[in-house]
Order: sequence, then C-alpha cells, then structure tokens
Amino acid sequence: MTTGYLIALPLSEWTKNITSLLIGTIAWAIMLNGGTLAFNSAFDKDTGDIGYLDSPPPAPKRLWLFGLLLMIAGGIIAFFVSPSFTIVYWICFFMSIAYSCPPVRLKARAGADIAICVMGYGVFTTYAGWTCGSNSINSFISFICLGYLFLFGCLYPLTQIYQFHEDRKKRDTTFTVTLGVKRSIKFSLVCLVCAFIVFSVVSFKVNTVFYIFIIPITFWLIILIPWMIKGIHYPQKKGMYCALWAWAATDITVVLVFSVL
Repeated sequence: MTTGYLIALPLSEWTKNITSLLIGTIAWAIMLNGGTLAFNSAFDKDTGDIGYLDSPPPAPKRLWLFGLLLMIAGGIIAFFVSPSFTIVYWICFFMSIAYSCPPVRLKARAGADIAICVMGYGVFTTYAGWTCGSNSINSFISFICLGYLFLFGCLYPLTQIYQFHEDRKKRDTTFTVTLGVKRSIKFSLVCLVCAFIVFSVVSFKVNTVFYIFIIPITFWLIILIPWMIKGIHYPQKKGMYCALWAWAATDITVVLVFSVL
C-alpha cells in the first residue's frame, strides 16, 4: 500500500498527506488484512503446515467474530482517509467475506481464489495507497495496478504450494491444487513476465530508467527457475519467503523509478 502512496507524489511531497497514509495503513494493513486473516483462519481449521505457520494451534471459538469486527472497525476508520479509499476498502471487505465464508467460500474454487487475491492484494491495495496521496484516477495508476495484478498472480501460487497437501486433504479445489506444482510455477513465470512488461512500458512512456527493472526480475527468476525444475523437491517454505523478498525489491524499484529518479 505504501508503494501506491509514494508514487502518487514526488519525493519532495512525500510528507504532504502523511496523516492520511498513517490512518489508511492502520485501517488497511492492521484491521482489514489482520481481520481477513483471522476470519479466514476461523473457517480453514488447518492442522498441518500452512502459509507462515508450522502446525498451527486450533483456532479460538470466536475468531471469526473478532476478524469480522476488526474489519468493520477498519471500515469506519476508512471514512477519515478519503471517499475513494473508503469505497475500495468496503469492496475488499465483501471480497474477504466471499473468499472465506461458507457456503460461497471462493477460496476453495479454482480460479475464483486467485481472482479475489490478485484484485485485493494486487490492484486494490496499490490503489488504496494511491488514494491517500491523490484523488485522481489516470492511466498511470491504472497500468501500475495492472502490473501489480500480474505480480500478485506470480506470488499467489507460491504462497499456496506450501499448503498444497493441507488444501487437498480438505478437498479444497484451489488454483494450485488444480494445476499442480510445476504448472503453478509456470503460471507464476508467465505472470512475472507480464508484470515487468507493464512496468517497463509505463516507465519508458514517462521517460524514466526502465532498465532498472532488470534487478528485481533477476531476483524473481533466481527463485522461480530452480523451483520449476525441481518441482515438489524444491524447499517450498524457503521459496515462499524468498519470493516475499523479491516482492520487496520490486516495490523499492517501482518507487525509485516512478518517484525518486
């Protein structure tokens, strides 16, 4: 989200709307994301290794209610940021409910799960940050959001491979379970290429140093190519965490290219 804010303003004006950014970060990163994780965990009832947890403890009985109330509280705080931020927050709120809660539970439906995530974490999170610094919607932020849609399309399967067996045990037909490990990695590679094509074209159009993007894409390829070759024998947890570092490197590069240099 911070990336969206930083590219909305020139370097000299980064502190201009810092209050909106701080309030937005509390609402989005803590209450929406935290509430979503709690709400989702309450319905998952995982016992095996998932995401960032090894052998997670049983979910508290009212965890779903806590997560729901946390997200609603964040939605109230969102009104103090901007109208655009509020709209996108509540869109993501309903997406979170549909993603996790039976009988809809889009998380367990191949295609719907990744669609929700690339829109929520890729497009809307980036745009939410942008709305903290700018009220405009233009082609620049539209294409940047498109780039992040593809980038999260690259990351999402990598976060799911680690819990592949847990999802299959619950008979959740997730995107990664449906494709299998190797084809999921290939999908990630395609999304990665699409993301950096978008970023490079936008940077070329605004006359910035587009070639700097070779640095983060190299980080991604160092992770993805060996993973694709080794398949299930690749250290999946390590790969997931390395991918998060590659994401951070991409964020830094986007800010440098579109706001600093």
